Amino acid sequence: MKMDIKWNYTDKIVNDLIKINRAKEVVDLLELPVSIEEEIKKETIAKRVHYSTKIEGNNLSLREVKDAIENNKQSHERNVLEVRNYYNALMYLNQEAENNNVITEDLILKVHNLVSGKKITYKNDYRKEQNVVADSITGTIVYMPPEAKDISSLIKEMIKEFNKKNDIPIPIKAGILAYEFVTIHPFWDGNGRCSRLLATYILKAYGYDLKGFYVMEEFYDKNIDEYYQALQMDLHHNFYFGRQNADITRWLEYFIGIMANTFEAVGNRVKEIYQNSKDEISLIDTLDKRERWVANYIITNNKIKAKDIANHFKINLDTANNWIRKWLEREFLTRLDDNQIRNIDYTLTNKYYEKLNKPKISRK
Repeated sequence: MKMDIKWNYTDKIVNDLIKINRAKEVVDLLELPVSIEEEIKKETIAKRVHYSTKIEGNNLSLREVKDAIENNKQSHERNVLEVRNYYNALMYLNQEAENNNVITEDLILKVHNLVSGKKITYKNDYRKEQNVVADSITGTIVYMPPEAKDISSLIKEMIKEFNKKNDIPIPIKAGILAYEFVTIHPFWDGNGRCSRLLATYILKAYGYDLKGFYVMEEFYDKNIDEYYQALQMDLHHNFYFGRQNADITRWLEYFIGIMANTFEAVGNRVKEIYQNSKDEISLIDTLDKRERWVANYIITNNKIKAKDIANHFKINLDTANNWIRKWLEREFLTRLDDNQIRNIDYTLTNKYYEKLNKPKISRK
């Protein structure tokens, strides 16, 4: 069994995709001081955790969420545990997105383990019985998902369709998967949180993370009724009565629209910060701790290999080569000898070498 959803490009979707890519170009192009970037990322992570759990009824304030994340003090309070669980799942997916861009059942089950507060290696599975989503006040059934016997095939088909090579823009693919996942509702609890986490993972894995500066969940929370209405689309509450082959253009207009608004806000903020600080930015300010170590190593040894990076940071060679690939694209590193095929030597590009060679970079 599979979902046979439909959707169409509309003027709104096309225009919002253009806005998204313009904002992405701005954020990718403008280099901010690392200290400012780290501060924004830290705030963004806390907001993602806060607003996504708040949507599901968590009543901790943003300040309390930050305290729960930063404070390792043992707690049995449900809200605190829920926040920490979501944070752990978000950090896991951020790390996965560095090297992967596919969706697998193993990834889904691990994310749900973390959201549920279980160990990542816990032997998890989909729900075995029917459940319903009911109005918390009236008890009226809002949504009746597919029966348990159909979940496995629906998830497999969802994954297959997502991983298929096609020319669908990544933001739309993220929106489709977010809708399909929460519609399949494969678990007793945590489906909404997992859906939003997977969408975030997809955007990061495919280069739409805006350096970790955006928070779509805040926009959802500001008008939560609109969020749920966009998911419902006035369809029958029973999955089998139209949802499995629905036209989800309305949902995609909402999802892409929220993404465009969020990205534009980030792009404007980055431009403002850049204009206010560009005179104070030195080249070293644009390097993170990993890059500073690499630059120091090269200035001392004239070159560096992937294995040198892997050994120092205690990572595997695939991850080290992934970092190097991004640094080559950014023109931070360059090959020392284009004829080398294996065990390649890398060095700094002239732009960085001339600026960083004197004085020596701090090794802090």
